[in-house]
Amino acid sequence: MPPIDELTVLVPVDISGTETPPLGIIDLLGPSRVVLLGYFPVPRQAEPALIRDEYEADAEAKLRDIAEGRPDLTEVLVFTHDREATIDRVADQYDCDAVLSAERVDTIERVLVPLRGDVNLERIVSVVAGLLDASGATATLFHSVAEGADPSQGEFLLQGAVDRLVDYGVDEERVDWRLGETGDPSTEIVALGGEYDLVVLGETEPSLAERIIGDVLSRIVDDVDRPALIVRDVT
Repeated sequence: MPPIDELTVLVPVDISGTETPPLGIIDLLGPSRVVLLGYFPVPRQAEPALIRDEYEADAEAKLRDIAEGRPDLTEVLVFTHDREATIDRVADQYDCDAVLSAERVDTIERVLVPLRGDVNLERIVSVVAGLLDASGATATLFHSVAEGADPSQGEFLLQGAVDRLVDYGVDEERVDWRLGETGDPSTEIVALGGEYDLVVLGETEPSLAERIIGDVLSRIVDDVDRPALIVRDVT
């Protein structure tokens, strides 16, 4: 698989609040193609068309504020009952490589990349290679092995991922790796995440909605207190 020439990132943002969300992180991703999904949550008992009639003008104004000065940004406004299904649909529609769970951040210098195994590994490595090339950041690859298990398989996985990044043109000095052995990867990733500016996570379920709200990643995305870039598995 060749490295991704231009990373396409979906940035979902709740557009229903009174404040325009701070999304300066968009400018830190380098020359990526950004699809800004402004979603307006609609209560189950309400008709989306009626809510759109009432709030569309304000929502469009907020999207314009975020997009100002970013001519390559694609704006999408959706009034929806189902946030997760909307993210999944729009990500497919615009052929997005990853979805950014955005938090306020001023710089991207250090990136944490947890790897759970071979699933989606090549695509994650390709996305990370493009991100490092665009941002100039360094990356730490991380894998957690079961408590008491032989760590050699995890070491082999991590070193292989480093080698693939080098094949993509990343300077080996910009990449290191860490091995966790507690058997609790979610807790380890949340604890480590605070040391980094961005966490890159891999989707391993068929639906992106499952990855956003599912058991495996929900705690990490919610608790890590850092932007999370979720790499889609589109195979």
